[in-house]
Amino acid sequence: MLRIEKICEERGVQAMIAKKTGINKPAVSRIVRGLEPPYPKRGRAIAEAVGWDGDWRELFESDGDGGEVA
Repeated sequence: MLRIEKICEERGVQAMIAKKTGINKPAVSRIVRGLEPPYPKRGRAIAEAVGWDGDWRELFESDGDGGEVA
């Protein structure tokens, strides 16, 4: 599971991410599930929206629980 996917699952924040970033909800869902690459602009915006302090790319890596790496 990607770190961002885990955060969204725990906090239920996909709609908030969409609203704060201007990325439409279906795209946020695809990005969070690792089905669409975050690309730098979107990745940074999503990281900022969820309050991620590290490198934005780390947010889209596996959380170590056997998930896929985007």
